[in-house]
Amino acid sequence: MAIIQGLGAGLMTGVTLLLALVFVEYADIRKKSEKAFTWIGAGAVSFILGGVFAALENTVWTEAGMTEVGNYGLYLFQAIGLILVVIGSLWVLVDLITQNM
Repeated sequence: MAIIQGLGAGLMTGVTLLLALVFVEYADIRKKSEKAFTWIGAGAVSFILGGVFAALENTVWTEAGMTEVGNYGLYLFQAIGLILVVIGSLWVLVDLITQNM
């Protein structure tokens, strides 16, 4: 559990979303809505970037005297990632419902 806490929630969320995209590719669902899954992948990368800002909080930003940059980067990129994932998920939902009707 200490490893997960050390990595940060943003990194774990991003890696989990990328892993979910691998399973979607394996299940052949991605072909039905490729652009929407691109949005979800972009959101995952944004979560990972926010996690990197948080992981470097006690190292790079402290040495430079800018401790708040890590927090602001984390919040900014997690908010962007959340928006991208929500848009992509709703897009997939609409595409899958309309193709099955």
